[in-house]
This record gives sequence, structure tokens and C-alpha cells, in this order.
Amino acid sequence: MDYCGLYAELKGWQGAIGSVLGFIALICGALFNFHLNRRRDQQLRNEEVVAIASALYGEIVILRRSVARMANAVGARYIRQGLYSDGAIDKHFIEQFSLPAPKLYAALANKVGMLDSQLALGVVLFYSRVEEVEIWLPRLQEDQERPFTYGVNYVLNPAIDAVIQVSSTLRVIEEMAGFVEKVETPNLEKAIEAQDCENMRNEA
Repeated sequence: MDYCGLYAELKGWQGAIGSVLGFIALICGALFNFHLNRRRDQQLRNEEVVAIASALYGEIVILRRSVARMANAVGARYIRQGLYSDGAIDKHFIEQFSLPAPKLYAALANKVGMLDSQLALGVVLFYSRVEEVEIWLPRLQEDQERPFTYGVNYVLNPAIDAVIQVSSTLRVIEEMAGFVEKVETPNLEKAIEAQDCENMRNEA
């Protein structure tokens, strides 16, 4: 074998080989850098998701207590004097138990889609039920121009669902954010008692 000729041939290709190796090294470096950037971006995205979920968690916890308080008040009024007696639910009652506006949800609504699909669904369902409660509560008032009344469960059903069914969503956020203390589900004794009474009344 002519080693001298082979060496001379390789020497002639030295520049091209160096260019190819340099190009390969450049590609490898770019891919590694891209991988690092992807990891950094994913970490930043995960941190943003946790921040969004934690902010909504705080608002949901506060709003859920208000919904439970209102539902129990409606239930107690229904059980004590009958919702359909004169003045059982009036504007003063509605003002006393009106719900705080969900400001954080309104501000973060366009980012809820960043959450896991099940988590996002739980959040959206909670706020939609709260909105349903707000719509129906004023309609429990007597209206002389209206020849009928609305049943108490128009308010109690979405209120009770909002309070109870968001629990699993809150547990997910607690695990995600590393919360040590778990929030408890508010008491709904009067609301559920009134709901059962209204259901029996409708079935009779």
C-alpha cells in the first residue's frame, strides 16, 4: 500500500475535513444550547403556571367561604320562615351577602389555558357556578309584577356545587405549590338542609 500517496491525499483534504468537523461541532453546540434554552423556558413556564394557580387558589378560597356563608344564610332563612313569605329575601339581605368580585380571575383569564386541562376545567367551573349564584340570588326576591317565584335551589344548587366540587382542584394546587396546610371545606349544613327540604317539597 502506498502510504505516502494516501498521506498526500489526506493532506489535500485536510481543509475540507476540518471544515466538516467544525460544522459538526457547531451543530452539536447549537443543539446543546437549544436544549439548555428549552429546559430554562420550561422551568420558567412551570414557575409561571404555579404562580397563576397559587393566585387563583387564594381568591377561590376566599370566594368559596363567601359563597358558603351566603348559601347557609339563604338556607337558614328558608328553614326558619319560608323563603316565600313576604320579605324573606330583600335587597338588604342581598347587599349583606353579596359576593366579592373575582378580580384575579378576570385579570388572569387569558392565562388559565396554561394550566393542566383538568385543573383549568375545575377553575372555570367554580367561577361559572359562582356567577350563576350571583345571577339567581336577586331573583329570589318577591316581585309583584311577576306571577311566580323562583325556587331556593336555583341559588343553593350552584352554590353547594361550587363549594364542594372545587375541593379536588384546590388539592391539586396545594400539591403543585407545595402548600403544607390544606384548606378545609366550609360547613354547608344549613344550605344542604334547605336544599333537601326544597327537593322534598318539589317531589310532593
